[in-house]
Amino acid sequence: MTIANETLQAMIQSYDGFTLTDDEIALVRPELENYFKEVEQLRALDLANVLSGRLLRTQEGGKA
Repeated sequence: MTIANETLQAMIQSYDGFTLTDDEIALVRPELENYFKEVEQLRALDLANVLSGRLLRTQEGGKA
């Protein structure tokens, strides 16, 4: 996924960030692209048989 420099600037500004030059964005872009690749790999994981860590755990035989 590639994001245009103008879009990156707009995203940074929407978080009250500072203005980056095109050269500075070129320095950041490889890390951003790596981040997107990792996110896509996470999205591709089959988690159908994984129980959520958010499930409440009760104490059997004791008071809750």
